[in-house]
Amino acid sequence: MSKRVSLVHIAEEQLLSLIRRLPKGTRKLPAEEELCGQLSISRATLREALGQLARAGFITKRHGVGNIVNFSVLNTPMRFDEELSMRRLLASAGVTETQRFAPVPETKDTVSFLNGVAPCGIEIIHPWVIQESRHFINGVPAVWTFNIYPDTVRRLTDDDIQGLSFRELVIAITGAEISHTIKAIIPTAADSKLAKIFGLSEKDPVLMWYLRNFGLDDELLSCGVTIFNPRVVTLNSFNRWD
Repeated sequence: MSKRVSLVHIAEEQLLSLIRRLPKGTRKLPAEEELCGQLSISRATLREALGQLARAGFITKRHGVGNIVNFSVLNTPMRFDEELSMRRLLASAGVTETQRFAPVPETKDTVSFLNGVAPCGIEIIHPWVIQESRHFINGVPAVWTFNIYPDTVRRLTDDDIQGLSFRELVIAITGAEISHTIKAIIPTAADSKLAKIFGLSEKDPVLMWYLRNFGLDDELLSCGVTIFNPRVVTLNSFNRWD
């Protein structure tokens, strides 16, 4: 991750933390000069961070008024439209624990499972390595992810990847910076393995994301499957009326 991107990301998180500490009934952020002083960042970094929060809908920028906080958006959990990290999406749902497992070579079982929950014919390129993560809400399995990488990537250990955001995880494994993601939302049915983990019955409907993650050169870095437990998670979408 570039230093510039890192500074803006940190500023975003600092701003969100500040927003959550605003006195009840306060919707307007302090002036930019005051925010720069509070966060010890430059005006350029602040404006870029505010712009990203505005695109995500957390604030509305009004000329002559300032930056207005949209608490209805801030408090909406599991927004799948955000240009934000999976970590923030999970945190919004109250995820209390994440288990990450180091990438391992694909096996017949994992390929069979992934093909089983993707009946629409999604192709998994071979040979790849698969990195699995499980996310829990109050001890209940809520989200299960499989990130699939070429078998030429770095072979990290479980300890190497604990506590990383998804973006940091991609960088650590591939050595490349992620630029953008293309996402497909696909309804599917729980097989026996998924049903057991999520506490469902076989063939219960579940929602799956299929993601393709690209680098700055528009090369495919990884693809991924994310499956949501419908008993725990409801996905929400945000749209702005300009």
